[in-house]
Amino acid sequence: MDKHTFLTMPPTKRVQEVNKLLQKYDLKEISKIIGIPSSTFSRLMREGDYMYHKADKQYYPFVRSEEERISQSTIEQTDELAFLKRHFRTFKKIVLLYEEQGLLTLDKRIYSKDANYVNKSIRMNSEIYESFSKFCDEYYPHLKLQDLIAQALIDAMKRYKPQTNES
Repeated sequence: MDKHTFLTMPPTKRVQEVNKLLQKYDLKEISKIIGIPSSTFSRLMREGDYMYHKADKQYYPFVRSEEERISQSTIEQTDELAFLKRHFRTFKKIVLLYEEQGLLTLDKRIYSKDANYVNKSIRMNSEIYESFSKFCDEYYPHLKLQDLIAQALIDAMKRYKPQTNES
């Protein structure tokens, strides 16, 4: 983060960024990284009523009274409720989609960086392939067809693996 970016950030964003840096550095190191004196850094960090908590090594909003704390909490809840209301239809669609189809999660082996890939040609019924391809395009356009086929193979192995009667 450079000096100009730091100075032009709103206080809430500034606190978020500095709190991330505080996981690796102390306050003096951060002021040196940014390129401003530590006294100026401390003054800027107090803007927006934020205070540094030494034990936690974090900046927190300073609350002057119980009424202010309650009103701040109410404002945050109101913002969250407004967000939920704005996106209610989307959330409803997501829930309905999940209830109808379940959640498709790819096995981590499919996208592992350590995986070795091979090209294989297989013969299959063209209608089944076309139907599967259309299904993938309609419901999972963000996923690669090869990944969905790999997941289908993994699911088939799990589902149809014979049960052993060992006691």
